[in-house]
Amino acid sequence: MSGQALLALDLGSTSVRALVVGVDGRVLARAQRPLGARYPRPGWIEQDPEEMWTSAQDVLREALAVSRLDARSVAGLGVVTQRGSALAWDSRTLRPLAPAQSWQDQRTAERVAGFRAAGLPINTLATATKFEWWLKHDDAVQAAAREKRLRLGTPDVWLASRLSRGALHVTDPGNASCTALFDVAGSEWAQGLLDLFAVPREALPEVVPTSGVLGETPAELLATPVRVAALAGDQQASAFAQGVGRPGDAKLTLGTSAMFDVHTGDRPGEPVPGAYPLALWWLGDGARAFCLEGAVITAGSAIDWLVEIGVARDAAELSRLAASAPSSGGVAFVPALQGLGTPFMDDAARGALLGLTRGSGRAELARAALEGVAQRCTDVCEAFPLGTGPLRVDGGLAQSDFLVQALADFSGREVARAPEVEATALGAAFLAGLATDVFADPDACAAVARPAARFTPRISESERAQSRDTWQTALSRVRAR
Repeated sequence: MSGQALLALDLGSTSVRALVVGVDGRVLARAQRPLGARYPRPGWIEQDPEEMWTSAQDVLREALAVSRLDARSVAGLGVVTQRGSALAWDSRTLRPLAPAQSWQDQRTAERVAGFRAAGLPINTLATATKFEWWLKHDDAVQAAAREKRLRLGTPDVWLASRLSRGALHVTDPGNASCTALFDVAGSEWAQGLLDLFAVPREALPEVVPTSGVLGETPAELLATPVRVAALAGDQQASAFAQGVGRPGDAKLTLGTSAMFDVHTGDRPGEPVPGAYPLALWWLGDGARAFCLEGAVITAGSAIDWLVEIGVARDAAELSRLAASAPSSGGVAFVPALQGLGTPFMDDAARGALLGLTRGSGRAELARAALEGVAQRCTDVCEAFPLGTGPLRVDGGLAQSDFLVQALADFSGREVARAPEVEATALGAAFLAGLATDVFADPDACAAVARPAARFTPRISESERAQSRDTWQTALSRVRAR
């Protein structure tokens, strides 16, 4: 076993975080910086790549300082990022050629709609159309492409490049498979898709194992070089942290959206409605794992909306209110504020509060909202080939005992809450630990991150069936005709 600790760098949509993780899986220190965004036109959302890099350096240094450990004690650094933002930079100077297009950016929505009408299953989250947009509309990107100095990638590629002073231009298969340019089954960039989107192959990164020593940081970053030992997408890292290691194992990240991933073994799974086969990870020993991924588009954002309109001060109070009501009093809340995701894929569906009476109060609204999120998550669970093990949950909303218990009741499954509800960074640290022999194998990683709590169904099978029937009726009221 080498090193006393592991470092994780986690770049999300609105912040950058770093964790120092002990070899026993405990978080020893953490640091966080917000990330800004700008909105130059309706539907456009851009971020500053240099801010991403500056903030990444700051949090790494701060977390180490808080931990009171020297960088020489760090066995390796794992990098985890959100997967859908697009960046373009110059291979010679490492300077950005354009602002990053956020994963939420909608400038290519019309192009995506055309592809979907033609039967190509793609959405605006994929970076393929973002790269294509630059290559059609941005002079600096076009010039760099002509001169063979263009670099394109997702945030993990950008951070790996900066962490290595440009020596690394790499990504892992989990991130690559979210671009719509990667052949998941063949595990390589798909030339036909590169041609379709006119993306030059030399601009894209090499695909390397998720867990493996790739290089090291310059000494001046943390006072001594640290090995870069893992790259992962946020959902894949979360799954790894929670021990999703066998076919049928699944995890649900309860964040702004609710992201569901089920392990399908060493080959891509058969698609189900609204779900995409992705790579989970490649490990250094050659082991490969794949998953199917689906989404509840509106989860935490529905709770945020209720807070904004004054139902509760925050999510914690909303959960307490929900628990205080013996029932929702016949109120149903369908959280389709941005349409319905998996398995319905109904962009035109709209959210609804149904069954309101004069007796409906804040507690009933809160209970209906959390039950609605749990019902939508159950819709997703029922669409996938799950095993018999517990459903693992993490994310900010997983802190609500009421919500997690409702999920157990409606799904009829045991639900296990992760010890670190923000599990993405922990997964990056574990993957780096696997690459640097801190952990002998994935089971050893899972052994130090056992669930913090387990929830089992408290209602009968007949009550569960009735609740699901009532929910299906509510869903039918908001579906597009």
